[in-house]
Amino acid sequence: MINTKNLEEMFLEHYQEWCLLSYSYVQDLDDAKDVVQTVFTKLLQKNEYTTIENFKPYINTAVRNESLKKIKNSQRTFDMSHSTTYVPSYENEWIQSEVSETIFKELESLPVQNRKVFELCVMEGIKYEGAAEIMGITVNTVKYHLKKSFKILRLNLRNIHF
Repeated sequence: MINTKNLEEMFLEHYQEWCLLSYSYVQDLDDAKDVVQTVFTKLLQKNEYTTIENFKPYINTAVRNESLKKIKNSQRTFDMSHSTTYVPSYENEWIQSEVSETIFKELESLPVQNRKVFELCVMEGIKYEGAAEIMGITVNTVKYHLKKSFKILRLNLRNIHF
């Protein structure tokens, strides 16, 4: 069993080791430090660390999983400034603004519940559970509305090329 003092000692003793483990996945030292701090923050918030028997392997697994989650989340975003093949031009900007305008019009035409779920989960990045709590509906209902939103958008935007 581990208490808060032991937890602090483990953190200080193995912090660099866990940062290096995370770094082997995320390839960025600041991100690796964030991952380790996130793991310990979650652990302290849940206050369940006293029931963990094999603490070090548990943290190793948590750091690995959090690192993979960080990679997955960073892959969802794409920054055009890092793209070497993109050459901005008046025509490209005009086309992009037309496409954006069309997409926003389609989003506005979604049924109210579908649009709200889409905005919360996709545009704001809130997890299903959080969206369900905000809207006062079940997680399965959130999934249903999100699935329906994507289906409608796919159908209505099938002739739009990004």
